[in-house]
Amino acid sequence: MSSNIKAVERALEILLYLNRQAEPVGISQISKDLGIYKSTVFRTLQTLESQHFVEQHKDSGKYGLGVVYISMASKINTHDIYRPFAASLHKEFNEAVNVSILDASSAGVYRSIIVLKEDSKDNILSVSPRVGSVMDCYCSSVGKCLLAFSPNISERTLKNYKFVRYTVNTITDVPALLAEIGKVREQGYAVDDEEQEIGLTCVGVPILDRKGEAVAAMSVSGPTQRMQNHDIALIVQQLKRTSANISALL
Repeated sequence: MSSNIKAVERALEILLYLNRQAEPVGISQISKDLGIYKSTVFRTLQTLESQHFVEQHKDSGKYGLGVVYISMASKINTHDIYRPFAASLHKEFNEAVNVSILDASSAGVYRSIIVLKEDSKDNILSVSPRVGSVMDCYCSSVGKCLLAFSPNISERTLKNYKFVRYTVNTITDVPALLAEIGKVREQGYAVDDEEQEIGLTCVGVPILDRKGEAVAAMSVSGPTQRMQNHDIALIVQQLKRTSANISALL
């Protein structure tokens, strides 16, 4: 990897780090947290400051985001942020990648709505929902993530669910659903193991804001036989990394 590309990576890493911080941060702390030499942090910050991507606070000498970065961020639609990350995952695994948000209807039912999809014509599934499609949360990986990490999820509402058994693997009772939600919170990801359709497997993670609450969820899905040929642990790892990178931009 050329030194120029490495320098760009360092600059982006520092920008994403500053975006996650509630207060300005000093060079020593940035160096410690990111494992980058102080001299490298200093030179990178000088370059970013010259283009107003960061600014040094006069009173403390610490650094925060600058007016150019903030101005650019204000012009970006949230869905536009998701798109390149979803495209990158699709390119890596050649499977469908969906981003969904929570729909809490007035009828007291939690569903997920697909707001972005990356797929190819070669990967046709018997169930291939389009953007705007709505699905029950209890039988999808993104839905479970949204239930596990969204604020104000009502256990009373969950107890009033009218479960539909789509397959023999579908969760159809509240205790099992609550146990699954707890498991998802603990491990940070969810799996749809042929719960909506036999032959379809899906792995999802939440996309969290700075409060640790889900603003969306992202998944990789495909035919079970093909998904079993993938390293599922790697998919989970890449989904979590992608989610963290998106969260840093929100």
